[in-house]
Amino acid sequence: MKAIFLSDAHLRHPQDKNYQLLLNFLNQQKDLDALFLLGDIFEFWLGYKHLVFTVYIPLLEKLRQLSQSGTKLFFVEGNHDFHLGPYFTETLECTVIPDQQLLDWDGKKILISHGDLLKSDRNYQRLRSFWRSWPIKVLSRIIHPDLVWSFALWLSNKSSKNSPGNHHQDPTPYLIPFSETSNSDIVVCGHFHHPVDIEHHGVRIIGLGDWITQFSYAEMLDGKIELKSYTV
Repeated sequence: MKAIFLSDAHLRHPQDKNYQLLLNFLNQQKDLDALFLLGDIFEFWLGYKHLVFTVYIPLLEKLRQLSQSGTKLFFVEGNHDFHLGPYFTETLECTVIPDQQLLDWDGKKILISHGDLLKSDRNYQRLRSFWRSWPIKVLSRIIHPDLVWSFALWLSNKSSKNSPGNHHQDPTPYLIPFSETSNSDIVVCGHFHHPVDIEHHGVRIIGLGDWITQFSYAEMLDGKIELKSYTV
């Protein structure tokens, strides 16, 4: 069996390099049994019942093709993409995971997580809960999607400028204790934009890095997982 794990593409516009490379990469995948998207694939996503953000149509169409060809889709919501909505669950038949999940795949117990909850930052956890709360869902139905999109990009730009150290941080100090309580054979997470491939007490630990400059991902083939980097 073959599965791909990737995260943190932070896609914005179809003409961007990382967007084009992701489409190229997915087009090259043959006989893919599962695609695990571990959050922050989009710079911003908030799921509506009848609408999608037009800039993401090329990727959504590729995901639809993969789903129709028999690839199982899994999406762990990140801190930039949440409330994925009916397009993912119904049209793409994607398994949406709000936080993290331990699952059996190809003879292994795999714990998949975006990774943003590994650090015990109470202020961040409160903010995360707020963005996922029902009042935000209600507001998103009242405010025009164009305004939601513009505000989200403004907030994302502001956050990146104010906290540049949050990216490319070695997650090993967080991943090791996380793996010790995982009851799994493999732990895979994103969020930190720093690729990691280590083993601790018999648990394989994979930090996916990002799909912005590193184009790193993990491939699992017949029960064996390997961290790779896409080159053209």
